Amino acid sequence: MADLEILIGQVWSPDVRSLAEEAWRCYNAGAIRACIATTWTAVTADIITKIVQLADGGDRQAVVFRTSLASAQAKGLTQEGVRAMQQIENGLLGKATEFELIDSIGLRELQRIREDRNLCVHPSLRTLDDVYEPRAEIARGHLAVALTTLLTHPPVQGRKVLDEFSTYVCDPFFIASAPHIQAMFYDRVRSAARRNIVTFAAKHALLELDPTAQMPAVEHADRMAETLEALAQRDRELVRTEVEKLVNRFQTLDGATQLRAMIRLGVHDYFWDAMDQALVLRLEGLLYSRIPENDREPLPSDAAAAIGVVRSRFAREKLPGLETRFTLLPWTDRMAVLMSAVPDPYFVPAVLQLVAEAGNFRAGEQAGTLLLRHAAFLGGSDLAAAMDAWCKNTQCRQAMEMPGSAVHLFHATAHLGKTRATAFSEFLTGVHEHEGENSYYSYVDLQKAMVDAGYLE
Repeated sequence: MADLEILIGQVWSPDVRSLAEEAWRCYNAGAIRACIATTWTAVTADIITKIVQLADGGDRQAVVFRTSLASAQAKGLTQEGVRAMQQIENGLLGKATEFELIDSIGLRELQRIREDRNLCVHPSLRTLDDVYEPRAEIARGHLAVALTTLLTHPPVQGRKVLDEFSTYVCDPFFIASAPHIQAMFYDRVRSAARRNIVTFAAKHALLELDPTAQMPAVEHADRMAETLEALAQRDRELVRTEVEKLVNRFQTLDGATQLRAMIRLGVHDYFWDAMDQALVLRLEGLLYSRIPENDREPLPSDAAAAIGVVRSRFAREKLPGLETRFTLLPWTDRMAVLMSAVPDPYFVPAVLQLVAEAGNFRAGEQAGTLLLRHAAFLGGSDLAAAMDAWCKNTQCRQAMEMPGSAVHLFHATAHLGKTRATAFSEFLTGVHEHEGENSYYSYVDLQKAMVDAGYLE
């Protein structure tokens, strides 16, 4: 029974929630007829409230309904007013379907609640010696249906919720917050609307469709890819199915678009699951053709971003030569890959190698920045190796920004607790051996931070 109590707590309207709570109390008290009647009351109140809210939001058809409702309410408890309100209530399920608050299946289920409610409140519908006796499980089932079909959903469905999703993605202040995306566009919408949203996001993420001049198509596709992954965290099979449906259209796109799609989606299983062997070979050829054949040419930015998908085991399985290609890149090209990619635990060994191999002060500072970006993924042994490489590499140790970066790294590795003390203490000892205690590069600020943290006297 706790599951219904949870659903009642999710009813979007406080007024309707109080009616659902009353129906639940009736059920627990054994007042089965009252439970069914109150459940239907909650349904009618919910539909009316939602359509009025749509009218307040500017829906023209909903405005017509709101006007009729206000006219009936103005007549009060007169016979004319009661007849007008009864006429409105008789058509509520049809209105709910029209405004996409429910679908045809939901309509059928709610009609059953209305029919049983009529039997409960109108005993004259049966002979007096054959009174309708609803079973407790019927009342509970009706309440469950009302909650899952209607009461827990906001007054936005169908085309409107898809429009809201599009507006959200195109917002100049867009933030890819997975919990928010899941709450707004998965948890609170019905299955049909969920599928429409996933299909819409997959099309734009994979095919770079024009977002009607609201923003550049590439940036829009990048945002859609982020929302698609948020939705995949709720239903990966649904996302996989919808992406697979788009493969025929994807394989006819130009190479640049296909490569960008791999950059934004190539770390996910549902992207590679949709690619047949011919498309995998095509993507592999597109990527490798962008890697310069000699060390004197810089790695193009799109190639650097594409190689960054090496952090995904799905990409490594489909492109078995990618990992080797990455490790054999010159220092500057490996740095370009890691700077363009999302920080990931996979890159930690590569970051440590970059710190050890930095060949000038500027390169040392870049390696330090990259180390900071991956601080959350460092274990105790990783931190010890990083600080040892940092200390031994003069280009890192004596780079202008590195003393400050050391303090930032100390705070960024707080998740390691006291275990980080040894790595930083040994680093300071090594620095003092190389630079002396009075040098700018003796890292006095790091020493002070460790004293403040209680790690040094």
